[in-house]
This record gives sequence, C-alpha cells and structure tokens, in this order.
Amino acid sequence: MMNNNMKQLLNSLAARYNRKDFIKDDPVRFPHRYKNKTDVEISAFVSAWIAYGQRTQIIKTLERLHAEYEGSPTEFIRQGKFMRYKDDKSSLYRFFKGEDYYSLCERFHTVLFEENYPDLESRIVATELDSRKMKSNSTAIESSFTEALSVLEKIISLFPNQKGIPKDTSSACKRLCLFLRWMTRNDGVVDLGFWHLLRPGELIIPLDTHVYRLSRELNLCERNQADMKAAMEISLRLREYFPDDPIAGDFALFGYGVSGQSL
Repeated sequence: MMNNNMKQLLNSLAARYNRKDFIKDDPVRFPHRYKNKTDVEISAFVSAWIAYGQRTQIIKTLERLHAEYEGSPTEFIRQGKFMRYKDDKSSLYRFFKGEDYYSLCERFHTVLFEENYPDLESRIVATELDSRKMKSNSTAIESSFTEALSVLEKIISLFPNQKGIPKDTSSACKRLCLFLRWMTRNDGVVDLGFWHLLRPGELIIPLDTHVYRLSRELNLCERNQADMKAAMEISLRLREYFPDDPIAGDFALFGYGVSGQSL
C-alpha cells in the first residue's frame, strides 16, 4: 500500500536531483559530450564500467581516458588506438588493469567494425539468446522485468569473460543497469535517451550497497541480499510512486541519502 508521505518525499527529492546541474559531478557528464549515437554508447559504456568507488576518482580516471578519444570514441575504437593497452598489467583504476580496458575496447571493435553493426543497440537487437539457457519458470517478479533481463543477458553475452561485466543476471548488475538508465530514460534532463530497446517503465534500478541500505530503511525492499531479486523488488515498488518512470526513484534515493531527510 502506497505511503502518501513517502510519495511526497520521493517525488520532491527526485525533482530536486534530476536536474542539469547534477551532470557536472557525475560520470554521466562524459557521454553528454557527444552527439553521435555510437560515440555516446562507447563513452557511456566505459563510464558505467568504471563507475565504482569514489566519484572523484571515477571522474579523474574517465577524464584521462576520454582525453585519448580526441573528440571521438568511435574513431578511437575504429583506428585501434586502444592497442597500447594490450598486455598492460599496470593499474588502470582500482581492480582494473590496462589489459582489461584493452579487451573491452577490442570487443567494441569486433562488434562495430568486424561484425559491421552501426551501433551497439543494433547488435543487441540482432543477438539471439540460447533458449536452453532461458528460465522456463520465471517468478512473478521476474516476469515483470522480462525485457530488461533479456537486454542485460544479451549485453553480457556480447562481452564474455570481460572483467567488470557480470557472468549472469543473478547479481544486481549495477553498472549495466546504470548504463541502461542513461541510454533509455528520455526526459531530457540527466539521462541521454538514445535507446529504444526498453521503455523507462521497464528499467531495473542500479543497485549498490548505498541504494540497497536506503531502500531497506524506506521499506522498499524486504530481501536480505543486494542482488538482482532485490533490485527488481525495489524497482517494482518504485512503480507505485513513479508509475511511468520508476527509476526516477534512483535520484530520489540519492537525494535521500545526501539530505538525511526522514519521513
């Protein structure tokens, strides 16, 4: 049952933090630099891939990587400028090494230029999942997120054995869900809205320990583990407060944590 006090709080916080000035201090600032769809995809995917740990260090690392793009992530990939990272075992960022970044870029090169797709979204549309691996007895909550789970599984299948990409959708897939939020939400404020694979109402919240803790505090989640089931449970509850755009609640939870407000 919807709590009217919480509805008012969450909506006010979402409106306060889903603003243009949010962009400058968030990794989403990097894909905002580009207009070309493929440039945006590459920048957003790399930025989401790096997005764990302290925001200041995330942004510092992404500034360095984006400087190498010289205005076009697509040309950086097309021309193989990432080759300098091959077999590079030095630290790129926290647990990532240069060679991890190389393998990510190499996979983009394969998808876009060897397989000859105009953009990542087109490649995902063309991806067929092995039906033998699909769950035949989805739970009720999973059936509410069939499309989102399918897109996540397709992305995972395109980046096999890539460090920083989950092996399956049992974990929360926080950074992939963040990437999907950026690419799908289309309210013209923070997120980019370049993709049409999903509707905003089908998205799953990018769940980290911070969002999980706040969701538990607000009784948006009963599950005792911060995994995909918890992320779907929270996203389903947020549909009560943001019916057409539940992941607007991501901004509300961020704001709730920053402001320290209470019901």
